Amino acid sequence: MFIQIITNLANAITSACGLDINQAKTVVYWAIATHALDKLEIMPILVISGPYSTGKSTLINLIRQICNQPRLLDGEMSKAELRDKLEVNTTALIEEADKVDEQLILKRYARQTSGTSVKRGSGSLGWTSKEMKLFGGTVLHRRIPFKDPAVDSRSIVIKTTYKSGNYVTLKLDSSNLATVAANVDWFKKVPAIESLDGRAVDTWMPLFQAAVTCNDTDWIAYGIGELMKTVKNLKEGQGYEPSQVVVSKLIALAYEEPTSQFKDRVALKAIEKGLKDDGVSLTSWQVGKILRELGFEVKSVGGTRYTLVNQSHLLEVVRQLGIDDDALKGMSP
Repeated sequence: MFIQIITNLANAITSACGLDINQAKTVVYWAIATHALDKLEIMPILVISGPYSTGKSTLINLIRQICNQPRLLDGEMSKAELRDKLEVNTTALIEEADKVDEQLILKRYARQTSGTSVKRGSGSLGWTSKEMKLFGGTVLHRRIPFKDPAVDSRSIVIKTTYKSGNYVTLKLDSSNLATVAANVDWFKKVPAIESLDGRAVDTWMPLFQAAVTCNDTDWIAYGIGELMKTVKNLKEGQGYEPSQVVVSKLIALAYEEPTSQFKDRVALKAIEKGLKDDGVSLTSWQVGKILRELGFEVKSVGGTRYTLVNQSHLLEVVRQLGIDDDALKGMSP
């Protein structure tokens, strides 16, 4: 029963703005999740990306019709203005979002980390601190990639392309999406993807939960392919977390190619310089903090701070972070 609702909406979106059927279904399944925001702990960021005149605004207007509690916002607003409009458990559709503060975007992704403290009042009357929760659905209309790789791993990207003919804003019937959402078991993980590693699985999980409820085997196969590409891209460095960047650079500096052996220590300053050469700005203090949090030992020797390289511990950290590096192949704990 539900699959026909999904297919009808996806076909309408395809006809209006030129997405293929699986991309359109991705949008619909994401919209279903917005009707269960009060039950979710994770809500992926939906990014509408493409060149000028490829139907991004048309698509946002269509999503506005089918998501829960939509709020159309201007990405040109100041950080404070935008923050105050990001209401908890609502869906923010942000146009021209290339300049939106990425930390605000991250606050929308996970309920547990969505809190922020806001000062209210004035210098004459005094200031009070108010806690805000920013968790909710977020659609971003963007042309420029994110600076922070953490946002990439929390996002699902819909890429728009040129469509022959005119883009059309249709009136969509979303009256049944809340019913679909009410029938989804949002607490039950999907075995088909749960075995994959990484944050991308958490990001995609709500869409798979909805698709399983609708018995949409075609989209599930498509979604697994997209998810595996995302996981691979993250592992190859197109969207590393800071901890992954630091450990990858540690591996590169510790590995001695002629002997295929690892040094027993690497200077934090060397890691900082190597990251800077790659366009990543982390101080040696930040590098040391990240490594200590991952269980590495950091020591000062002759005024220079080093991280000690223990092979078995390094392999365990690499496994946890999902890093794939040829230098590690053949190593045993």
